[in-house]
Order: sequence, then C-alpha cells, then structure tokens
Amino acid sequence: MNIYQKKKDTASLKPKRLERLLHYGRLLCAGIMLLGCGSCSLDIPPADQYSDPDAITGVGTARSLLSSAYALYPHYEYEFSVLGSDFCPTSIIGKDMEQKNLYLWQDNTISDFAETVWLGYYKTIAACDVLLERLPAVQTVTAEEQTRKRQIEAETKTLKALCYLNLLRVFAPPYDLNPQADGVVLKKVVGLEHRGRSSIETCVSTLRQWLLEAEKVENEPTANGWLSQSAVRYLLADLELYAGNYAEAARWAMLLLEHKPEGAYPKGDYESLWKETSCTGRIFAFYTRSPYYTAIQYDRKEGDYFALSPQIVYAEGDIRSRVHIYPQEMAGAERRLLGKYNRNNKEGKVNRYVNTMRYAGACFMAAEAYSRMQGQEAVARRLVNDYLVSCGAAPLSDELTGAALTDAILQEKQKEFVGEGMAYFDCKRLHRHPLTRWNIWGQGTSATIASDDYRWTFPIPRSEYRYNEVVTQNAGWPLLR
Repeated sequence: MNIYQKKKDTASLKPKRLERLLHYGRLLCAGIMLLGCGSCSLDIPPADQYSDPDAITGVGTARSLLSSAYALYPHYEYEFSVLGSDFCPTSIIGKDMEQKNLYLWQDNTISDFAETVWLGYYKTIAACDVLLERLPAVQTVTAEEQTRKRQIEAETKTLKALCYLNLLRVFAPPYDLNPQADGVVLKKVVGLEHRGRSSIETCVSTLRQWLLEAEKVENEPTANGWLSQSAVRYLLADLELYAGNYAEAARWAMLLLEHKPEGAYPKGDYESLWKETSCTGRIFAFYTRSPYYTAIQYDRKEGDYFALSPQIVYAEGDIRSRVHIYPQEMAGAERRLLGKYNRNNKEGKVNRYVNTMRYAGACFMAAEAYSRMQGQEAVARRLVNDYLVSCGAAPLSDELTGAALTDAILQEKQKEFVGEGMAYFDCKRLHRHPLTRWNIWGQGTSATIASDDYRWTFPIPRSEYRYNEVVTQNAGWPLLR
C-alpha cells in the first residue's frame, strides 16, 4: 500500500472516555468504511443502512455515534508536508517511488491522492449528517441531558465544518482570486444526492453559520479529544483568515489568547505536546490508538525518506529544536530528520494525540491578521515575540513592516508547525512565492512550482464526476467521463 492508501482502523481515533463504542456506532463506522469501495463519494446510501433509525434515542448513544464520526476523520498531515516546503528528500527516497512522485508533484500521483482525500472527508461528513438527522429525535429528561445534547450537536457541526474547510483548501482555488469560483459540493440531505459545486463564498458563508451556531454552546471538556467551544473559536479564526477577513480572524484568535490557560506557551514542558497525556498547549487533538506518521521512515537503522528543509533553521537556545529535530547519521553524516511524532516512533513511544489546534496556532493567526491591518503591525510583532521568547528564540526586529513582517511571521509559523502540513496551505492561500523542490539533502534545487501552477488546486476525482453529471472539473485537469 502507498502512503495514502493505508488501512484505517475505525476504532483508532476515539477519546479515552468512550473506548467502547455501542453497537450503533460500530455499525455506522462499518457502513461508512464500505463506501470506500463504492463508485461515487456522494452516493451515500440511506441512513438506515448505517444503523437502526430507532436506536439513537438517548444522549449516550448519540455520543457514541459522534465518536464514530471522530474515528472516521482522515489524517493527511504528512502527505501535505511532503507536498509543501517542510522537507527535502534523503538518499533513500528512491526506495519509495510513490513518495518521490508526490514530492515532485507528478500529476498522476496527485490525482490518486485527490481521490483518497475527497472520499476520506466526505465519509466523515456523511457520519455527521446521519447524526444531525437523528438528533432531533433524541429524548432528554433532565437539564443536564439537554445540555449534553446541545454540546453533541455543536461538536458535530464543528467536525463537519472542519472537513469542509479542508476540502475547500484542497479542491478550490485561493479565495482572493475569485470568491465566486467553484468550491466544493455542500450536501443537503442524507442519502443519494447529485449536486453541483457551490461557490467558495457560499461555502465559507455556510461554514461560518454552522460555527457561529456551535460557538453559542458552552462546552469546555477537560479532555483534548473533543471539539470544545474554544476549538470552535479557533476554527472561526482559521476560516476568516482563509477568506481574508483579517479583523474577524484577529478577533476570534485574540478571544482564545486572552483566556489561554497557564502553561499554554512552551515555558514549561514543550515535549508534552507529543506525549500521551492531555496538554494545556492543545486546544483540540484527535485521539488515536493506531500508529501515526510512520510513512516517513524507511526503517530505524537506515532512516527516513525525507529530512528537514535546509530553510528551516532554529536559533541556539530555541527549545523547540530538540523536539522538532531528530539527529541521525545517514549517508556518512549527521542529518536533521523530523522529530515530533517521528521521534516517538523511532524511540518506541506511542503517539496518542494528533495535534490539530493549539494556542501557538491562534498566536500566529492573530499575528498574521494584525500584520495586514493598518496601524496594527506593532501588535503583530508583540504577539509573535511573546511566543518566540517563551521558546527561547530570537524575537522579530521592530523594523519589520508590511509584507516583510508578514513573511517573517509565516516563516516562524512554519518552524513551529513543521511536518504538520500547515505550510502547504499557507503557500497556496497566499500564492506569493514559488515552491522549491530540493535535490537530495537540500543540495540545490531540482525544480520550482510556480505560485499559479494548476496543480495547487487538486482535481475533482473521477469517481465523483463520472456519476455526478453536474459537478465541474478544476482548470488544468482533464474530465474523463
């Protein structure tokens, strides 16, 4: 199997409190996983093929169904790091041509990956839609049960919005080029449905509505594995940044930063972000029991297919370097391999959390937004420097302004989130700089990907448009009925 056709254990991504799914949740997972063998990602069978429609009648079974939806959420953080600017190939990249071709942006490889991404997110969306359709029939007796029901609904809408935002990032062109361009298919009902793609602007407006509804619900669970009210605010900031609404992005991000808990920044145990326990630096992380981020490693002795890009350099004393960098001898020299999850795998430790939202992300979103607002550049520098100082890194110069300041913020953001796929989406969203394809060990460049290259916008998979006659294809990609 290649890196994006790995088997996914439907029971692997659950919060600890609900490790034993009820029968209905398991039926849902099994039904949705079978869709991967189908012909069209949006040809969703009627809901009663997932579970007994009369079974989801209480908040306990509804929560179990939601756990199933969390379990279906796909993880492509590694693949988008390969496509982005985080890595350079190592001397053993030739041992996996699938990964090498993905790094080189080969059309056929991107097309295959697009199929997997499209199906993966829409399966999770289908699970959310089933639950939202069932939820009105859920009976509550006490005020506590009513509160739990509202929280389940809010989490489901948030998970669904997260999936759609990721689909937009992958399958739609950058928002600022043309908000009326085709976005993705917004499903309206549970069941068979052939719909055209809504505009990017319509998609963003719809996601904003869902998230604003969810944000009104007080929901701050102690475990990192549930989408809390804080997670909703994080996603609202992310959505507004995607759409270029910088004042709103800053407002939502600052709401998080103004109420961040003690220890949210790395002055304490930064390594805890990659440990098994909950961590105050996280806002939300998917819980997993399956191996994670294993595809980067050929084997422990010979090393990895990719090393860190030579452009990612940490200052002496930056505490993140000892976590982000895993030194290993390869090809006769000590190389800078990726740490984080990859380090855990090499050292025989388990990865229990996939960090998805954390306070560092809110900091960088707010800083970027302020850097683009007139008269707010000093605020942007202060926010980033507060974080960098907590890491032991050098602060940004007070002389940085305008585009240079924004670029410096994004460079620091990449150093924070290296290997987590974020830099790829920032490059696409801003489309200001070409993307470098490095030679082995970063010794020179083999190619550059122009900022307007059609491959930044993935093709709508053939499995979709072959059976959905109203869906359109993205520019540059063939439509093969």
